[in-house]
Amino acid sequence: MKPIILLTVFTLLIAGCSNQNGHLSGGSKPYSYEEAISKGDVVFFNDVHNVEKFNQFLTDLGNKKVSSIRVTGYTDEGDPIFKDLKYDGEVIHYTYDNSNDKFGGTQKGVRTDTCSKVTSEKVEGEVQYTLDGCTNNDTEMSYFLLRTKK
Repeated sequence: MKPIILLTVFTLLIAGCSNQNGHLSGGSKPYSYEEAISKGDVVFFNDVHNVEKFNQFLTDLGNKKVSSIRVTGYTDEGDPIFKDLKYDGEVIHYTYDNSNDKFGGTQKGVRTDTCSKVTSEKVEGEVQYTLDGCTNNDTEMSYFLLRTKK
């Protein structure tokens, strides 16, 4: 009897953590722009902070070395958008979390994808970095990472 109760409780917990689209709900707790910088996030909002961590991640990709970073952007209203990239030596496991975006609409939440590379493109005198070669190409998540002046 106890195993059935435990299985039922576990099933309800899993179901409660997913939304109708099968994507995880919830997400990271929001924190300020200043706190993101001090935590070591690569922060993209007007300027890029901790860009050396992003450059190291790109170097690690090129060397097929396990690496991870968090890119945190902020909406005009100051809501964080978290982009976690975890490279396992073969592919990039990407988690996009816009669950704290107050104006994100009904499709906000945590979504995941697997991507093969980060591409760069010169746009109006800056370099724009985007994830590419992704398996889902989910229209509800952004694959744009950041833009730097070079």
